[in-house]
Amino acid sequence: METNVQTSQNIEIVTKKEITIRKVLNIYGVFAVIGLLLSIFTNPISLNENMQVYFNEEIMMEPKKVKEFLLFIFLSSSIFFFLVNIYFIGQIGRKVVLTILFLLGCFSIFMAFYLGANSIPH
Repeated sequence: METNVQTSQNIEIVTKKEITIRKVLNIYGVFAVIGLLLSIFTNPISLNENMQVYFNEEIMMEPKKVKEFLLFIFLSSSIFFFLVNIYFIGQIGRKVVLTILFLLGCFSIFMAFYLGANSIPH
């Protein structure tokens, strides 16, 4: 009986990278921020009765309003990315995120009632 000698070969196993929920939420956050930034420029674009696109300069944001909106986008996106990335650190991160979300929810409900009772005339 003869032996059949074969040399060993190096085989590379290529696996696809998993898409985690953390990665999906971060990608969602990037697209949401880009969409909010684009809304500054696309807000004055409208359709008239004849379905024609026109640029309405009356509803363009003033530079002060643009700065305020950019500040809002920056703060809300930094809170979003902070909470998403803290959540996936571990059990303590989850507790911190859920506590912060609970406090933000309570504050939102409080502000809704407060602003409903104390409206500001424009």
